[in-house]
Amino acid sequence: MAFGVLESNASEQPAGTVFLEDSQDGMHTILVPSPSNSPNDPLNMSRIRKELYFLTLLFGACVTGALGPVLVPAFGIVSQTFQTPLSNVALLNGSLILGLGVSSYFSAIISDLWGRRIIFVLTSILLVVSNIWAAVSQGYGSLLAARVFQGLAMGPCFSLAGTSCVNDVFFLHQRGRRVGLWNFAVIVSVNIAPVISGYLIVDMGWRWAFWFLAVAFAVGLIMVVFFLPETKWDRDEVISGGNEKTDEKVAVETAPVVESVTPWKKICGVQHLQFASAQELLPSLVSPILMLRHPVVIWGCIMWSITFTWVIVLGTVADQIFGAPPYSLDPTQVGLVIGIAPLVGSALGTLISGWMSDLAAHYMSVFNGGLYEPEFRLVVIVPSAITMTVGAFGLGDAIDHARPTMVCCVFLALINFGVGAGCTGIVTYTNDVCMDRAGSAFGLAMVCLLIFLQGQR
Repeated sequence: MAFGVLESNASEQPAGTVFLEDSQDGMHTILVPSPSNSPNDPLNMSRIRKELYFLTLLFGACVTGALGPVLVPAFGIVSQTFQTPLSNVALLNGSLILGLGVSSYFSAIISDLWGRRIIFVLTSILLVVSNIWAAVSQGYGSLLAARVFQGLAMGPCFSLAGTSCVNDVFFLHQRGRRVGLWNFAVIVSVNIAPVISGYLIVDMGWRWAFWFLAVAFAVGLIMVVFFLPETKWDRDEVISGGNEKTDEKVAVETAPVVESVTPWKKICGVQHLQFASAQELLPSLVSPILMLRHPVVIWGCIMWSITFTWVIVLGTVADQIFGAPPYSLDPTQVGLVIGIAPLVGSALGTLISGWMSDLAAHYMSVFNGGLYEPEFRLVVIVPSAITMTVGAFGLGDAIDHARPTMVCCVFLALINFGVGAGCTGIVTYTNDVCMDRAGSAFGLAMVCLLIFLQGQR
């Protein structure tokens, strides 16, 4: 194999290694996975249906990403409202992250058993209800419980939207840009949410932040109902062994199958829903843990935890750095510094890396005789590592020598460029290797991120 990718000693090709370019036909891109002849195959959805489907995922990622840090500018106000110390107020975010870690793990498992759509519908309803609950809460305990349920409802937008949901509908050569856009939606919303909510909280109060989010999640629920069909599809592996087998397979696929489907199932989009038995459910709950035997899953968990933690850490220490001398910025100015600069860096990092990922997959496959290796996605890790290193050391030096705020903003943007590019590379690589188990792999990564964050407290 080319580019230093080691040749496998096994008789079968490693997971994710496929022919992507047809070297005998002018290097035309081969559709991977190969779509069936069934009109129900998600790969056969029309372009506009795919774009509306993906727009729904992006909208959910944006609003869900904003839900975590939305209360950060109001920590002091909430502390005074409920007469509770700031350490307890900080627990409002900690409880949400705990719920997110749990739901990221279980939502991937449940979606593999019952389908994607029902998970998104139920969690979208829970997000609307829990935000209304938070807005009308009259005590600290009530608000804390609402944040726990918000975290439990956020899981699918993280563990499924950028992994299994992308793999279900888009071909391999299209996934890099889609994952980049999903990362863009998540990271940018995390960065910009405190800036917007800060102004909103000052003008209208912290409860209105949750009211606006409840409305946004209600819009998301409507989009899920109309634009997010069931995309879980049991795709039989195509066996290459002669035209007879291929013709027989096509004949079976194209044969009309008459199914009796009740009208309510058609309206709800759950005509393919099948509930798993207890014998299937219990082993499925522990099966993702066994994936930790795979080096790629371990690598993805570690890299995601280290890379994405930068977003949370920078937001946590921003007020301590820029609110104190020699900078002495007010809360609004601190929000702009930690919001705008990372926003620019994250936007450029996710968008450019998504495009680079697909471009690298195409040209490196051509150079490799048409054979695609998932490791080709790791090209975007190189600029990520460089910019994160330069940004981290540069920011530390700038703060140590009290350099101008604008200089700090440049290094903040560099760090977040690296975070955006790195997260895109990590997710696209693990998606292509884990394939149908990509959601479970990312659920494990979110659990590891939770453990990593708790260890820093």
